[in-house]
This record gives sequence, C-alpha cells and structure tokens, in this order.
Amino acid sequence: MGMTETIDARLREGLSPSHLAVTDDSHHHVGHAGYREGGESHFSVEIVSEKFIGVNRVNRQRMIHDLLKAELVSTIHALQIKANTPDEIKALGTGGF
Repeated sequence: MGMTETIDARLREGLSPSHLAVTDDSHHHVGHAGYREGGESHFSVEIVSEKFIGVNRVNRQRMIHDLLKAELVSTIHALQIKANTPDEIKALGTGGF
C-alpha cells in the first residue's frame, strides 16, 4: 500500500469523512527539502467530517496529525490540510473546496 492509500485509510477509519481527497504533491517539490526520489513526501488533504463540529481549526489539524503520527515521523515531510464540517462546506456555496 502506498502512502496516499495509507493516509486515506487512517483518516477514513478515524474520522468517518463524508468527503476525503488525498493528493501526492511531491512532484511540485523536486529539489526542495524533504523530497525523496519516487515521491510520497508532500501531501495535501481535503476532508469533511462531522467529527470536526465544535472543534477549532488548530485542533482539527491535531486530530489529523495524531492519526498520522507514525507517517509524519517516518515518511511524510509536508502535509497541507483543509478540514471542514459539512455545514461549513454548504455555507461556501460551491459544493466543496
């Protein structure tokens, strides 16, 4: 299983999202710190979960970091996170991110 699939599985298990998109952005970071040949070092996550209701943005990120603790220590160099509740997405009026 690749890192994209690992991130997806851990976040689905821990946060039961209604929307989840995990993207390997490593190809944008060739030659930069943390880049590894073959990628799987820089990721972005868009996630919508009811488990974020009543949780501020910093603590949402902490929830995600806790679920990916082992990967952040060993494999993931950078992780960009967009974490919203279903109501926040509806309020955006765009149907998503």
